[in-house]
Amino acid sequence: MKSYFNSKFFYIITFLTLAAVIIPTVLCTMGLSPIFRNAVNTALTPLKKLSVNAVEKLDGYAEYIHSFDKLKEENAKLKEENADLKEEVHEFRQLEEHYEWISEYLELKMERRDFKFEPARVCGNESGNYSSVYMLDRGSLNGVTKNMPVLSSGVVMGYISDVGLNWSKATSILEDSSSVGVYDERSGVMGVLEGDYLIASEGLCRMNYLEEGADVEVGDRILTAGYGSVYPRGLTVGYVERVEQSEFSRTTIAYVRPAAFDLSGSDKISEVMIITDYESYSE
Repeated sequence: MKSYFNSKFFYIITFLTLAAVIIPTVLCTMGLSPIFRNAVNTALTPLKKLSVNAVEKLDGYAEYIHSFDKLKEENAKLKEENADLKEEVHEFRQLEEHYEWISEYLELKMERRDFKFEPARVCGNESGNYSSVYMLDRGSLNGVTKNMPVLSSGVVMGYISDVGLNWSKATSILEDSSSVGVYDERSGVMGVLEGDYLIASEGLCRMNYLEEGADVEVGDRILTAGYGSVYPRGLTVGYVERVEQSEFSRTTIAYVRPAAFDLSGSDKISEVMIITDYESYSE
């Protein structure tokens, strides 16, 4: 204990304590207490500013955290609403496309009351550089038989090439095995539209057996002639894209882009109509 009272630490504490008591008393007696208070306030002012700034920053940070959480919540709600709107738009487009699809066939049905239709959905296709053979969800149980015409959006897509109980295959007019009697709506020139694997990847068919200089022009609409046992007369097949004169056979060749496989691509076909019955054409 004696060593503590003799230590430098004891003397320093005692001095500071006496100074804290005596100095204010002396200054007050001398009338100098305002000077002391001013000095103390001067020394403490920066500390007060630091304290106020720190509190303000803490308040601002808390407000930022609160606003950030609120924005996250609002953003999540907007994303959910956006997803719902996208789904509604998708459903609306599907309904719109289906309505257009039905409207086209109703219009065709009004023109050709002899047509009987069987609607079908495309449920697959054979792989290759282009889709030329389609699997349909209708078969013999639905009255579908081989060589029935198949339409897409009211125009010729192909014909039924194979049939099962609840399925069938539709071979498109782009396929090599396809051959359709056709005529030019404007000039009446007749020919045969055939698939050709060399140009099928371009979405084109070849209109053959045209005389040299035949009156066929770019943009002419090509229709089915109605001869044979597959397609009724007057169905739209496509439009002439280019015309060439063959130097070797002295014939005209017209390249036709089938309307069912226009620039949108054959992979877009999802619904078709099978013509199950119609009145045969006769002159």
